[in-house]
Amino acid sequence: MRFNEKSFYLTSTIWIVVFTIGCTSNSTTRLCDTFQSYLSVADVSAKINQANPAGEWKKESKKTEPSGSRPAYEFITMSGPFKISGIDGHLKLTFYNDRLMSADFSTLKGHEYIASLRLRQEKVPENAGEEITTDRRTGFRYYLDPDSAFRFTWYDKKLEAEWADWLRKYS
Repeated sequence: MRFNEKSFYLTSTIWIVVFTIGCTSNSTTRLCDTFQSYLSVADVSAKINQANPAGEWKKESKKTEPSGSRPAYEFITMSGPFKISGIDGHLKLTFYNDRLMSADFSTLKGHEYIASLRLRQEKVPENAGEEITTDRRTGFRYYLDPDSAFRFTWYDKKLEAEWADWLRKYS
């Protein structure tokens, strides 16, 4: 059997393209509770209204208009009381261009929440401030604030990198 250099390079190129497309997909990654990255503001609002019909949530928006070669962006945050795994707290969701990018959950019952995560055999960082990956590309860490509240953060690494790239290019 003869080595066919042209065929080898073609096959290698095809595999590189397939691998690259697979690694940069826009599919969702699990953040917290039932929230997935890339959900729209409308989809998340419907979930929140179903779980918390009292409407105690705030919604804030920050956006820019396109100028020259700089594309527009929009950040929307939604925050309010929420219960995860039976633990009361405050949930803040951040959207980048109408795609859920991150979730922050604050609670005074952080030890109980960590115990519930471990009970469900979910990955939990060993120490506050340490980051781990919990799903395909979900970064997860927690902090203990001075007022003894725990703050848990999940974010889609791909969307955060997209935002960081925008900042690097246009700010």
